[in-house]
Amino acid sequence: MGLINITALKEGMVLAEDVRDRNGRFLAACATALTGKHIRILKMWGVVEANIQGVTKEEVEQHLIEDIDSATMEAAEKLTQDRFALNDIDHPAVRELYRLCVERRAREILRGEETAPVNGGNGAGRPEPAHRADAAPPGPAAFLNHEIKLPTLPGIFLRINETITRPNSSAFDIANLISKDTSLSARLLKIVNSAFYGFPSKIDNLFRAVSIVGTNQLSTLATGVSLIDAFRKIPSHYMDMKMFWRHSIVCGTVGRILAGYKNIQNTERLFVAGLFHDIGRLLLLQHAPEISCELLRAARQNGHVLYELERERLGFDHATIGGRLLEQWKLPFSLENVVTHHHDPLASRNPLEPSILNVADIMTNVVAGGCSSQRLIPRLHEAVWKTINLSENTLPLIVKQADRQSDEIFGFFYGDKSKN
Repeated sequence: MGLINITALKEGMVLAEDVRDRNGRFLAACATALTGKHIRILKMWGVVEANIQGVTKEEVEQHLIEDIDSATMEAAEKLTQDRFALNDIDHPAVRELYRLCVERRAREILRGEETAPVNGGNGAGRPEPAHRADAAPPGPAAFLNHEIKLPTLPGIFLRINETITRPNSSAFDIANLISKDTSLSARLLKIVNSAFYGFPSKIDNLFRAVSIVGTNQLSTLATGVSLIDAFRKIPSHYMDMKMFWRHSIVCGTVGRILAGYKNIQNTERLFVAGLFHDIGRLLLLQHAPEISCELLRAARQNGHVLYELERERLGFDHATIGGRLLEQWKLPFSLENVVTHHHDPLASRNPLEPSILNVADIMTNVVAGGCSSQRLIPRLHEAVWKTINLSENTLPLIVKQADRQSDEIFGFFYGDKSKN
């Protein structure tokens, strides 16, 4: 018998023990032969694995890749091995992420897709600096206060923020305000009616959306969606913004799903944190382009992690800059904290949400391939994994959910659902 991921359960498999949901609710008895209805119920109640008689996890995994020939799997493994150099492949979660990465690369090969470039975040035409840039920018506070002109905030963002903080504001006030921005309203309604929420019936107006999703949740989502427009004018020779937002949307989607497993109320906060976790990279590229290009090139070519190179060269990293920016924009401290500490979550006094975003970022580097700017998968620290306290068997289900949700959301911003 063995613990089998919910996505691999088949009709006719027999339970080796009772199945309960995360709150201990009894769902199915030991020795039950699974039917399609059983499997649907288990998924509906958030079950991620079940103990099955007469089958091991390894046998099921082998069955899942039976349609992939050995030569393709070998080629995919060669493409994957080096990327995990910083990680302990014997760690259960890392081993599962490695398996998912190999399978994904193999299916890309079979589809005839080129392996995603490891530089990902930068456009092919980006000019490389002719020499090493000697002058590092000042510390993060001085950098934001004196060195750069902050992106102009959309007017709707300022009005949403003002309305949220007003003690007597209501759900009607929020919906009425957002409805006056037709572009934002249309995007939010698309998201609310997408797989992101999975509501059974269509929600056709913002007033109903606020009542169902919640005032804080929809306001948080509106904040994130409206701020994307503040960074639309990054020159393409510095950053492929389509790939940047692909990575950010996938990261936010994974973060939101992980937050749901930890029963965090406003999971939209993790989605927005994912959208803006790398916002500091955009500021550095805009205002210190030579140093930024140098560090990005080193991260790609020499197998270094970008944020570690930034700390060594600048004395701070893009996460610190991003957090300071959110602070200056007067966004909630909870959001600023997650962005600031997503590379060192245990340094935060409230490490759970930064840990969730840290794991989401690592998972995004695994499943979204070339959407990041570095060749290596960042290290998954055991203490961080213990902080979020999930089974590695949740990972395939989370990836499957995130694929569907993030593809749809990405299409709302860029008009297609292509991976690259």
